[in-house]
Amino acid sequence: MTQVIEMGELQDVKEQFILLAEKLEKQKIINETLIKESMTQKISYVEKVQRRYFIITLLVCPLMMSLLLLYKAHWTFVLFVLIALGIEVFLHYQAYRILKPKELMDMGFVDAMERVLRFKKFFNIVTWVMAIPALFMFIMFIGLITNYTFHAGTMIYYGVFVLAATILEFVRKRKMFARLDEILKQINELRAN
Repeated sequence: MTQVIEMGELQDVKEQFILLAEKLEKQKIINETLIKESMTQKISYVEKVQRRYFIITLLVCPLMMSLLLLYKAHWTFVLFVLIALGIEVFLHYQAYRILKPKELMDMGFVDAMERVLRFKKFFNIVTWVMAIPALFMFIMFIGLITNYTFHAGTMIYYGVFVLAATILEFVRKRKMFARLDEILKQINELRAN
C-alpha cells in the first residue's frame, strides 16, 4: 500500500516538475523577448541620433559655405572646410556601417558585442581626430569674421558658442554610449541564460 502511495506521490512530483520546467521555459522566452525589444529600442535611438547628425551636417555644409563666401574667405580655406566636412560625414558613415543597427539584432551575441565595441572605439577615434581640424577651422573663421583683430568681446561670444556646442556634443555622445553599454549588458544577460 505504501509503495502505491509513494508511486502516486512520485508521479505528482514528476508532473509538478514538468509544469515548473514549462513555466521556466516560458519565462525565459518572455525575458529574452523583453530584452530583445529593449535592445531594439536602444539601437533605434542610436540610429536616430546618427541619422539626425547626418541631416544636421548636410544642412550646415551649405550654410557654412555661404558664410565663408559672404566673408570672402580665401579659396584654400573654403576647400579645407569642404574637405574636413566631407571627411567628417564619411567617417560617421563608416561608424554607422560598422554598427549596422538594422542587422545587429539578428546577429549572434558575440558578433553583436564585437560590433558595438568596434563602433564605440571607432566613434571615439573619429571624435578626437575631427576635433582638431574643427577647432582650427573655428579659430580661422573667427579671425575671418573679426578681420583678424580678435576683440575680447567677440572672442568671449564665440568662445561661449564653442563651449555650448562642445557640451551638447559630449552629452549626445554620452547618451549614445550609455545606450550602447546597456545593449552590451543585455547581450551578456542573454548569453548567461
